[in-house]
Amino acid sequence: MKAIKLASVFAVTAVAAAVSTATFAADAIITGEAGVEYTTYNGASKDTADLADGTDLGELELHVDTGIVYAELEVKTTGVDEGTKIGMEKLYVKQGAVSFGRFDGSVSTGSFMGMDELFGGVDLKTAASDTDNTGVRYKVTPELTIALEATDSVKAAAATATSAAVEADDSEIGFALSYVKDFGFIKAGISGGAVGDANAVNVGMQTVSGPFTVSLNYGVGEKGTGTTTDREQMTTSIAFAATDALTLTLEYSNELEKEMDGTYFIGEYVSGDLTYYVKNYAGDLAADSSTNGAEQTTVGVKTFF
Repeated sequence: MKAIKLASVFAVTAVAAAVSTATFAADAIITGEAGVEYTTYNGASKDTADLADGTDLGELELHVDTGIVYAELEVKTTGVDEGTKIGMEKLYVKQGAVSFGRFDGSVSTGSFMGMDELFGGVDLKTAASDTDNTGVRYKVTPELTIALEATDSVKAAAATATSAAVEADDSEIGFALSYVKDFGFIKAGISGGAVGDANAVNVGMQTVSGPFTVSLNYGVGEKGTGTTTDREQMTTSIAFAATDALTLTLEYSNELEKEMDGTYFIGEYVSGDLTYYVKNYAGDLAADSSTNGAEQTTVGVKTFF
């Protein structure tokens, strides 16, 4: 009798698992990339050893959308031999025009357009953290999104021989919005928000003319708590589709408060399933640890799936 009951339990479990698997298979999309590249460091980073690497380019993403729940799970290499990092990039639930959960980004930068390798817009950042991970969003219209966003909390920590004591800091809840409209000949938008003492405003525009796509972005704001730091950033990018296979993109970014600027260039050539590329970071901003962290040139080949 027990054997029959166990067999029944296993049978029901197997059917449930099969149905669950079929459901997720219908709604899930798996993407990723893999390849190899060689990086040589130059300028202010010339003392850094050059790097040949195939482990940094391994990435696998699982996208699941059930209509109510949306999730993005990322499995990627760390650069260490057989090292792997698993992270939940996005996980939120949807009810009509309202979504709430983890979004991996702030609505305050929603108007940023074009290449965002060095800068992706001025976001909301307090002394504790930014608001990139937790929020409630309401899509009022296809162009307008408003949101409540929250920072992480900070646990108290005792002073050590090398650092001062850290006081506990509660999560702070702020507000953000983004309005982006495509007028046909040009797409333009404004976004921003505030949380605690931090605030941000971004404006962006983009136009397409033949093989050229030109994007302009400007952001201003304050980060921190109590004594805040001003931020003022500008980014321009130009993408040129020379042929169906060859694309050239140049980004110029300027941190106006620090009086630092830098460029990012990438040329990509697609042949079959493979993409061959060369990319270069140059300038004081490219060498700054808060952006790219090094002036460098990389050549490589990868494939997307």
